[in-house]
Amino acid sequence: MNLGLKMLALRRIPKIKKWTKRSLLALGVYFLFCLPNTLFDTSYSTVVEDVNGQLLMAQIASDGQWRFPQSDSIPLKFKTALIEFEDYRFEKHHGVSLLALGRATIQNITSKRLVSGGSTLSMQVIRMSRKRTGRKLSDKLKEMVMAVRLETQLTKDQILALHASHAPFGGNVVGLEAASWRYFGHDPNRLSWAESATLAVLPNAPSLIHMSKNRQALKDKRNRLLKRMHDNQDLSDLEYETAIAEPLPAKPKPLPQMTPHYMAYISAQGLKGKRIRSDIDRNIQSGVNNIVTRHFNRNVKKGIANLAVLVLDVETGKTVAYVGNTPCSESDKKHVDIVQAPRSTGSILKPFLYAKAMQNGQLTPQMLVADYPTRINGYAPQNYDESYDGIVPASKALARSLNIPAVRLLSSYGVSRFKQNLIEFGLTTLFRPAEQYGLALVLGGAEANLWDLSHAYAKLSAAAQNAESAHGLSPSVAYEVLEAMSSVNRPTSEQYWTRFDGKQKIAWKTGTSFGARDAWAIGVTKKYVVGVWAGNASGEGVPGMTGSNTAAPVLFQVFQHLPNALWFTKPTRDMKFVTLCKQSGQRYGQHCDEGVKSYIPKPCMVSSSCGFHQKIHLSKSTGERVFADCELPNNTETKSWFVIPTAAESFYKANHPEYAPLPKFKIGCAQNTKDLDVLYPLRNSVIRIPTLLNGKKGNVIFEAVHRRRDAELFWYVDKQFIATTTDVHQLDFLPKTGKHKLTVTDENGFEITRFFNVL
Repeated sequence: MNLGLKMLALRRIPKIKKWTKRSLLALGVYFLFCLPNTLFDTSYSTVVEDVNGQLLMAQIASDGQWRFPQSDSIPLKFKTALIEFEDYRFEKHHGVSLLALGRATIQNITSKRLVSGGSTLSMQVIRMSRKRTGRKLSDKLKEMVMAVRLETQLTKDQILALHASHAPFGGNVVGLEAASWRYFGHDPNRLSWAESATLAVLPNAPSLIHMSKNRQALKDKRNRLLKRMHDNQDLSDLEYETAIAEPLPAKPKPLPQMTPHYMAYISAQGLKGKRIRSDIDRNIQSGVNNIVTRHFNRNVKKGIANLAVLVLDVETGKTVAYVGNTPCSESDKKHVDIVQAPRSTGSILKPFLYAKAMQNGQLTPQMLVADYPTRINGYAPQNYDESYDGIVPASKALARSLNIPAVRLLSSYGVSRFKQNLIEFGLTTLFRPAEQYGLALVLGGAEANLWDLSHAYAKLSAAAQNAESAHGLSPSVAYEVLEAMSSVNRPTSEQYWTRFDGKQKIAWKTGTSFGARDAWAIGVTKKYVVGVWAGNASGEGVPGMTGSNTAAPVLFQVFQHLPNALWFTKPTRDMKFVTLCKQSGQRYGQHCDEGVKSYIPKPCMVSSSCGFHQKIHLSKSTGERVFADCELPNNTETKSWFVIPTAAESFYKANHPEYAPLPKFKIGCAQNTKDLDVLYPLRNSVIRIPTLLNGKKGNVIFEAVHRRRDAELFWYVDKQFIATTTDVHQLDFLPKTGKHKLTVTDENGFEITRFFNVL
């Protein structure tokens, strides 16, 4: 019998070996593949940090938990406390501690209930990843295998980082980083010994003992841990006494909310649930937030609810500070990110027009440009203050943001061409055809957002610092435009700015849209661009609100908060040292009587020479103008005379009393001159007759100007006499549809002809 049993046992040995091998193979395969590719399949909070890794803002995860994306490391104090409390042999075992399991078994038998599981930190990581809440033996065995496998894949520090990032800390707080901010209001790296110990004991039973429940039990638990660490000489006597005396925190603290609209902006780019290291400087952002809040408290009383500020680094183009709106109410559209919202541009685009026209050789910085009432194809722009200079240097026209010179410049430069230039500068909101924008494009007829505009101005600053052409602009052209912008008078609140130490030169431009709906101010230095928008996100206008009185004061306070920057270096290598006419600012012409040496951008070398100076002949005896056929040669003298165009003369003289108009002609000596000019219609104008409220066609106002105030003008349309005007030369007339010829003549026989087409 015994022999038979022995023989049977011997026959079963191969089968036992076979199944043993299979079992070991299966166990080996399970061991190799027991861990999923993604250990924690869960949602995370969106976290935005500043350029130095400091927290700017966090957004709760999609499952309603405050759970920060995993950090690569944990602070030494918390690491020491966690290992001492949860798994003091963590550095010695390989995922499973037989001593811990044995101790747990004895404790459970002695207590006649399950009081300890003997899990290592590695096993706890596995349990948290599986989201297990039960205590089945089979689950325990699986976790032991998976913990050992985890130890073969990750370092001890990586396992600790996983634990710290996913451990529950009570309520909807998950992970060390979220807990540190929610309970103590600061970064985990700044945790004290007492705070570290508190957070180390919380995950052990967060539903039973936490900050708002059984607080004394939590404190006792913390203090016992501190005592153990002190006994282990992890804490000095002083550190231990200080930690023991430290109270528990009160209610959870709100997380920083410094950049809500920036977070929404980057979240929309597919970064939701990520940790984003931004380029924002926390200190600068904090200061800008405070400035915006102060101005909001003042502006809201005036009916101005919204304000946005963007600060860029010129060299990198990176965002240094981003405030999308004020701390207003939801009814005032607090959620709207004004930085990204298209708004009417007002005059904020003018510098780009002047820059491109200068690059094209149409302007020199000091060249005189026309500034008098103008009507182009029915469009009659006006300067903001409804005054006119007659003619004004281009740099001053830009500095003062005069509308007439800008519209006339755009008319000659081309709307379609300028629109394409703006797109090249980065404006992304110009969707309409150029003809729909028309000449109003440079006065607010288009929409742009603060993001695009600020980046466009950053390109202007970068171009001025580049050794070669950048963004379609020569360094010298960009420099001259910024130099002109730096001469603008600052707001009343900044009028004494030159008296302060640390003052810096800033190129800046404001803009105000039609109906006072948008107030802009953008400033530029070598280092920074600051963009400001003020108004109401609803589009409601505010009487009296302008870029100068509302947005500009914010601009300069932000610049005061930023480090000072040196002014641009004049790029003389990209300039020519030439002689300019002192009065006209154009290149010196043959009739100029006084010149000045000056640097001008190389692209301006193709500009025309001075056309304001003329050679005239005067009678020595009377001082009147004469010609060779009506005065004796020995009674004639020739002079160079600075002559303002007829249409501009009266406005120019009002601002320049020293200006000497052309002398009158001696009787019998007059020839065809430019004493007479027609302001409207311009050559080959297309006129659209307006329709009145009563449905009838309105009249067109033709306008002319004469150098002599007492001149009488005679008006003809298609050779038919229409009227005579004196003093104010305006003709209210309704021409028929079709092509026409207008002729205006003065009493001396001088005449000007204009052809126009009525639609």
